[in-house]
Amino acid sequence: MRLTPIGRRARQAETEQARALQERLLLREIPQVDGFDIACAWKPSSVVSGDYFDVIPLTEGRVALCTADVSGKGLSAANLMSDLRAAVRALAPESATPADLCSRVNRALCGQIPTGKYVTMFYGMLDRGGQVLHYENAGHCLPVLIRADGCVEFPASFSGVLGLFSHWLYQDQQIQLRSGDTLLLLTDGVIEAEGRRGEEFGYQRLIALVQSARSQGAERLGREILAAASHFCRGKFLDDASLIVLRVK
Repeated sequence: MRLTPIGRRARQAETEQARALQERLLLREIPQVDGFDIACAWKPSSVVSGDYFDVIPLTEGRVALCTADVSGKGLSAANLMSDLRAAVRALAPESATPADLCSRVNRALCGQIPTGKYVTMFYGMLDRGGQVLHYENAGHCLPVLIRADGCVEFPASFSGVLGLFSHWLYQDQQIQLRSGDTLLLLTDGVIEAEGRRGEEFGYQRLIALVQSARSQGAERLGREILAAASHFCRGKFLDDASLIVLRVK
C-alpha cells in the first residue's frame, strides 16, 4: 500500500524517534578488565531494529557481556530494547549466574511484552581470575571463538528465546579462555549482510578476516569487521549490525 505524504512523514518521524532512542542507549565508554581488551562496534541499517549490546561491571572485578536482538522493527522494537536493557542492568548485579539472569529477564518480559514478540540474547560473565567466561545463549546467533593458534570454536547452547514462556529453564555453560584468543559476540545483522548476488557475509568471511588480523586490538578489529561487512553489502545493511570483541592478552 502506497503511503500518503502525511503517512510518509509520520513513518519518518517514528523512525527518527526510534533511532534517537537507540543512540541514547549506546555505550559511551567500554568497561575494561585486567588481562582483556574489550570493544563494541555498531552499524545501523536504514530501518531501526532492536539490537542491544552491553558491557556491565559486576562485583569482584567481573564484567558481564551481553548481545541481544528484539523481534520486529521500528519504534516498538526500540522501546522493547530499552525495556530489555533496563531489566538486564537492574537484574545483573543480583543474578548469581547467566542462567539465573536469563530466567529472571524471561519472567519479567513475559509479563509485559506484546503476544508473539520475543528476544534472543547471549549473556556472559567474565571471570578475570581464571579467564573463564560463564554464559547462556537464549536463542541468539552463535558467538565465534578464534583461538590463538587459529582454531575456531562456536560456543553453543540451545535454550529458548526470552519472552514467550515464563516456565522455560536456562542452563549455564562455560568457556576456558587463553592468551591470544579472540571472542566475537554479534547480532545477525553482521553475518546476514547481503552481497550483490544475495549471498550472506556469513561466518566464513568473518572468521577469515579475524584470523588475518588477530594481532590487532579489539577496537580496531571491530571497526575492520563492520567495514568489511559494509563493503560487502555496499552499505545496505538489512538489519543493524552489532558486535562485541573480546581479546585475551
